[in-house]
Amino acid sequence: SITIATGSASGAYYAYAKQYQSLLAKEGIELNILNTAGSIENIQLLSSGQVDLAFVQSGTGQSFIHDKTVSNDMLVSLASVYYEPLWLFMSEEHTTFNTSDLIGKRIAIGAQGSGTRALAQLLLDNNGIDKHNTDFVDIDSEQAAEQLVNGQLDYLFLVASVEAPLVKQLLLESTVIPFDFERAEAYTRRYRFLSAAELPRGVMDFERDIPAKTIDLLTASATLVSHENIHPALVALLMQIFDRVHGKGGILEEPNQFPSRYYVDFPLDTSAQRYFDYGPPLLQRYLPFWAAVLVNQLKVFLIPIIALMIPLMRILPPLYRWRIRSRIYRSYRDLREIEQEANQKKLDQAERQKLLHRLECLHKDLIEESIPLSYHDELYHLRMHAQLVRENLLANSFDM
Repeated sequence: SITIATGSASGAYYAYAKQYQSLLAKEGIELNILNTAGSIENIQLLSSGQVDLAFVQSGTGQSFIHDKTVSNDMLVSLASVYYEPLWLFMSEEHTTFNTSDLIGKRIAIGAQGSGTRALAQLLLDNNGIDKHNTDFVDIDSEQAAEQLVNGQLDYLFLVASVEAPLVKQLLLESTVIPFDFERAEAYTRRYRFLSAAELPRGVMDFERDIPAKTIDLLTASATLVSHENIHPALVALLMQIFDRVHGKGGILEEPNQFPSRYYVDFPLDTSAQRYFDYGPPLLQRYLPFWAAVLVNQLKVFLIPIIALMIPLMRILPPLYRWRIRSRIYRSYRDLREIEQEANQKKLDQAERQKLLHRLECLHKDLIEESIPLSYHDELYHLRMHAQLVRENLLANSFDM
């Protein structure tokens, strides 16, 4: 069971987390979804150990890397999974082509703890817009969208996927217009966690021609962040799931462009790096997750056992040969005793019969002896020698 921090229930983070939840359930892993204000809160939850995995908007982690009050040394990135444009929606009566025109207006810049607020403030700071010359409204995205449509708000910043329900709603709203970031490329040169993208004309609705023209977008990326001690097998499984969910691409993303090792704030996890370089682990390619993990764990026990078996394998063949030949050598010992007794004195009839009886018993044992074929030459030599002793005993001529 693992817990993931997402965002609001109407956002793309939550929608994608639901897909992860369904796929992980098939592998016997329960994914608990925690709705939050956004990326900033998600990093804080990760840092405090309250969640195992979190969506983090690229760029928002930068402010935490040098923040000594937040323990982020143990945080690692798994991958970036899709583009998250920074949307600036404006009411029809406040259409503008320059960000400087936002001064003095009523603007929603995202709730406290959200990645939207962090990126919007970065952009506004670069254009000399702050709380001293502009009215920043501190409400969540759903409320802001409602107020924008009703004319109670002039501008709305929102960082979300093109597929997010709220973005689709605003793009299809006739009284709302998306801002065209003509200087998107310039921002990407200053901030490497940002990218430039285009929303093609008519892509949202061909019949109504929405948007009415191609729009330049400034985009961050949605990344997944976890703890440094996350299990490598779980990372490999998560990477496969990210591939299944995001690998097919989207309106802004090319097929197989995501998941990606780029656009991340925190160091890339070593298991994730291995996945990008070599693909899924061999066992997980052919076995269910639980079986692959079990076999992988058994290796811990098998390796020392194999290490012990190697010298044992060298000892066993000589030991086996000694074990088989010792049975033959015991019979040779008995045969030697019979021959020595016969040579010690002249035998009477009773003594000779006694020795002959012992020879008969020995011969019978040799016939019944179960010995591997590879040692039968030694067995037949023994039987020949036993026959020689018998003939000499019958002839009573032990003078050799």
